[in-house]
Amino acid sequence: MNRQEQDVTIEQAQKTLHDTASNLNSTSAKSLNQADLFVQTVQTVESENDLLNRNAAVFQSASDAIADLSRGDILKKTPGDFLAVATKVMDALDVVKQVHPFVGVAVIAFMAVVNLELKRRENDHRVSSMIAQATDMMGMLLQLKDVKDPDITGPYGETIEGRLQDVMKHIAQDIEDCGNAIDKYCKSKFIVKFFRSDTWANEFLNICKSFSERKDELKLALNIRTALRVDIAIDKLEQLIQMKSERESRFSAAVKLRGGREKCIESPDLLVELVDTSEQWEARPQNRSHIEPPSKNDNRLASKTVSANEQNRLVSVLLRELNTPLHSLLDENRAYFKLAVSIQTSRITDTINASEERIIRTINTNNIFQQVDDPHLRYIWKQMKWRTNVKTQYFIAELHDYYMNRFSHIYCDGRRAGGTLDVSSLMVPVRYPDCISDSAAEGEDHRPAINRADEWCLKYLTVLYVPSLSEGFDGDANSLVSIREVNGFTSAKPSDWSLLQALAYWAAGWRVDSNYYQTRIEEALESMIIAQSNALPENRVCITSYLDSYTITGVKRLIRSIAQLDSEYYDSDLMQLASWRRKAQEEELADKLNAVKYEIDSMDSIKLFGSGRIENFLLPLLYLVIRRHLQIMKLASTVILVVKELQFAAQSIDNILGGVDLRVRQLAGAFSRHGIMMKYPPKLHSWMTIFSLAITVMFRQQGTDPQMRFAWYAHGLYKIWYSPDPNPDDTKYWATNFFNIIDDAELDNIDISALKLGPFSLEGASEQLERPDQPVTSSSGRDPESIKEEYIHLWCLNDFHDNRYHYFDDAPPCISPEEKQRLDIMSRELRREDIQCWSSLAHLCSRKRDLM
Repeated sequence: MNRQEQDVTIEQAQKTLHDTASNLNSTSAKSLNQADLFVQTVQTVESENDLLNRNAAVFQSASDAIADLSRGDILKKTPGDFLAVATKVMDALDVVKQVHPFVGVAVIAFMAVVNLELKRRENDHRVSSMIAQATDMMGMLLQLKDVKDPDITGPYGETIEGRLQDVMKHIAQDIEDCGNAIDKYCKSKFIVKFFRSDTWANEFLNICKSFSERKDELKLALNIRTALRVDIAIDKLEQLIQMKSERESRFSAAVKLRGGREKCIESPDLLVELVDTSEQWEARPQNRSHIEPPSKNDNRLASKTVSANEQNRLVSVLLRELNTPLHSLLDENRAYFKLAVSIQTSRITDTINASEERIIRTINTNNIFQQVDDPHLRYIWKQMKWRTNVKTQYFIAELHDYYMNRFSHIYCDGRRAGGTLDVSSLMVPVRYPDCISDSAAEGEDHRPAINRADEWCLKYLTVLYVPSLSEGFDGDANSLVSIREVNGFTSAKPSDWSLLQALAYWAAGWRVDSNYYQTRIEEALESMIIAQSNALPENRVCITSYLDSYTITGVKRLIRSIAQLDSEYYDSDLMQLASWRRKAQEEELADKLNAVKYEIDSMDSIKLFGSGRIENFLLPLLYLVIRRHLQIMKLASTVILVVKELQFAAQSIDNILGGVDLRVRQLAGAFSRHGIMMKYPPKLHSWMTIFSLAITVMFRQQGTDPQMRFAWYAHGLYKIWYSPDPNPDDTKYWATNFFNIIDDAELDNIDISALKLGPFSLEGASEQLERPDQPVTSSSGRDPESIKEEYIHLWCLNDFHDNRYHYFDDAPPCISPEEKQRLDIMSRELRREDIQCWSSLAHLCSRKRDLM
């Protein structure tokens, strides 16, 4: 310890002793031993100094990176350059946070945003500009490494910690606002980004200016009188934000070719045409690298034929994004961003905890098997001397043989003890040693204990269920199981489940759940038809539009592909296991969906609802979203909906199905790359049992044809989706399948607060919707106001019928013959002036409902 550090240590110890002595009224303070307190304080400061010294290179790297960012020409920097600097600063701030915990609120917010951007890798210079300014601001906190005690009072009675606490809270809020803006911007369609580029530029520039002001506050709080480096100039950031990318320049030319911005926004046909153009440029490189593009003649993955209904929905979604104030869109997105940050923070914490446990296990050894979390799988990994990954068929065969041998030993022990155990089917050669050392030094050689009550799970480790077991571990379908995938599988299982129960669930229990959700989704769609007939006339067309949409057709293609159950249905243990997991998973998903009002605003948002492969949570997520839409349709019997309410609802399902389509394309590519045709007999190994040989033959017979693989993958979930066959015919399907109607008692009651756009209302309309000055002529003696309202109501119903009914052949009528007759009578008997005024009001009313 050098002289300066010794002086600081003594100063801190003296301050602590003085504070303790001054509080003589405290019983605990009186009992403190000052000598012990002095030693404890010295040890704490030495530990902090040691931490800072060990990470000196981390601080130097971060400082150099910030200096290079500030002094260089940021207009020539790439998004990757900005993220690289942010990562170095983040690592250094993590050390500062350990020494000075009071900065944690801002540091954690910064780390969450940077980690999300590292995953997203959005190649956009506007996003980079905010990351750069936030990094430059947070770099000021690196000065705290030279502050040994932030609690020491300065000449004006303030401490550094006291001065910084309020600033930290404001910084954390600014970083959250920045992250929310980036999240919403990155999830917006390219065409929306283009037409709202000026609005977004102003928002980003304001965020950068806010960061610059916070940096000045940090300088003042830290008493930094001279700048330690050159600051990033706001005018440079403004140039970076306003700079157009090559894609934007090309798109701008396409817009000019079609008559300019205003003409394109006013024309639905031009908007759809521009969407098609922009989507060709919007696909992300990281997604394309995993997808094999279909050939020109490949129609397996169904392409959307945009009908008038679909085009209307697409334009409606775009117009709302273009016309809604940006601050309103950001407020709506905040729930998503907070959920994403919460999940990201939780996953980072879990990863750190798991890593710490692995470090403890490997502290005295370099063996790879120590990286496996589950004790059973770690034992197998060690015995087989596997490296970081193993072929899937070998892994599944070892799992089978391990548990069969374990229960064989229990059976033999039970017979010697005079007990009974029904394991007559466990006729497997024993390959593991009968005698295992009990030495404490060789504890890893002990096979972990198993529960005899799990014996029923063994029937699901047979060849019949090998494909399902393989999917549970080999999520990317590359025919290899890695330590990372093994640890992911075990970390996802419920904490009170044994590994054998988890294996039984993914082998057969998931099949039970898939059939359950197939039935429930079909019941929900059937119930929607009944809800449509009970809805208010004004709502029937939008419900018909929802049910006849390509989106619902996609749902049917997905769920009607699922294979039927075999003997699993009669296994009470398996049914109970699946039921328990369904209940727990639905509760977890419902909490997340409630946080975002059951709206899934993009494909990227799907990952917020589960980890691992999408099959883990796809069907329950889809069911809960569709069930909420059914609840809205039930509400439509008493509340007039805004036309776009169900259009936005269908968009959530569209985004889920977009994730399905991406998954199918990834799997199709993997099946083509990793499939193996059995041209020669499989190579035999001395250790192979009959079971492992059977698995090897089965894997090699799968071939490289994706169509064959999709026939059984995920219980046939994607078979029809990938198939070139036409969409399922409802009439034929319902002739052989019957589904009940969901009872209202099973549905939670919702009110208008559950609606994204709220109920339709004339409140807040323009002055043209106010009542006319002229009195209404009426011979019936009725209230003139009620006559006006009746006329407007009937006029709107007739308008819905005439202008939208032709889209749907099977749509129920919006206006009855009696109502039509009544409208005709009123049109003849009322004054011409009233008819003209009220018809205009009715037209505005109908148009307002369409635009909401």
